[in-house]
Amino acid sequence: MVNLDVREANGLVLAYLGDAVWELSIRTYFINKGYNIRNLNKLVKEHVNAQAQSKYLKNIIETLDEEKLTLVNRSKNSNIKTFPKSCSVMEYKEATAFEALIGALYTEGKIEEIRKIIERNLG
Repeated sequence: MVNLDVREANGLVLAYLGDAVWELSIRTYFINKGYNIRNLNKLVKEHVNAQAQSKYLKNIIETLDEEKLTLVNRSKNSNIKTFPKSCSVMEYKEATAFEALIGALYTEGKIEEIRKIIERNLG
């Protein structure tokens, strides 16, 4: 595991970690569902992008405790220098906050919580 204090860690560092954890978790989810290799990349791309992650954050925001909400807000307001053209600035900030949340959950060993987020959003 990662040796970070989630309450003090830079939101962008948590998002960097969360990006990798989210992609691996989504890949694992679809492999476990039995999808074949030809479909996996397309499916993963549908769920590992700023627009999807922004939507997923909105779907779970009301379930977060105060500590996680603070983390999300801190990460959303991080000093992001560049934004992709594939989404709005707000979607990108929300996706960054979502990835930071995933990174924090991973750092805290809360893998089951990540699985619940996947189930809530992908069914």
